[in-house]
Amino acid sequence: MDQSVFEACYRGRQSWLHHIAYMRMAKVIVALRMLEEAGTDLSGKSILDYGFGAGTFFRYCPRDAFLFGVEQDAANTESVRGMLEERGYQHVDLQTIDIKAWETHPLLARKYDVILCSHVLEHMEAPKELVARMARCLETNGIFLGIVPINERVMNPHHVARVTEERIREWSSQPGIRLTLYRELDPLMYRLQPLFNHDSGIRHRVAQAVSLGMGLTASLLGFANWNRLGNVLAGPAFLKPTQAAFILRREDSGS
Repeated sequence: MDQSVFEACYRGRQSWLHHIAYMRMAKVIVALRMLEEAGTDLSGKSILDYGFGAGTFFRYCPRDAFLFGVEQDAANTESVRGMLEERGYQHVDLQTIDIKAWETHPLLARKYDVILCSHVLEHMEAPKELVARMARCLETNGIFLGIVPINERVMNPHHVARVTEERIREWSSQPGIRLTLYRELDPLMYRLQPLFNHDSGIRHRVAQAVSLGMGLTASLLGFANWNRLGNVLAGPAFLKPTQAAFILRREDSGS
């Protein structure tokens, strides 16, 4: 992704109001649901968030977790590091990354219990290579959790290609890894999805207001009730899931 695009569209502010916006919250809701379904407790775990954005997922990790992450933007990395320090996280290693040399990044020389790659793969020309490289960074019983957009009514101009279940399964069918869980979630965003393709102007401001309203509602209802509401409304309102999530494990894992 071009650095100017990241700074304009993905660099995030650190107020609680910005973190509660649905465009951030939706990804966290999906991630937490998948981790729960996989029976993965984050307490004391080493966690790599590859492309952590504004760092919203980190805010839901236990204080005794060991947090690692990479992002392109140095200013954003410092902002997220400061936010985590203020919230009492002591084990934090966030670093910038040069996308042209991503394979040699020092954090990829480590092993992790959980690797999260949320809304990153759709921006890449060769996502299968990243999936394979991340799998080599997993501890024996570790998991790779990928989250990507699906069923885009209007394709986001920053995405390289539309993501489908078939494409995800093709990424996952590689030596040494196996797909253990696949889910399609978050139908409540389906009708509104085209609104969030605008990076500026009145439509962008409307999208921000809608995102805040949905995020507040999801927080007040609770994530479990929000997921139930989506399931109830999906059929009658002809809503399709807008996020696909999948978990990969190493072939030598006993889990």
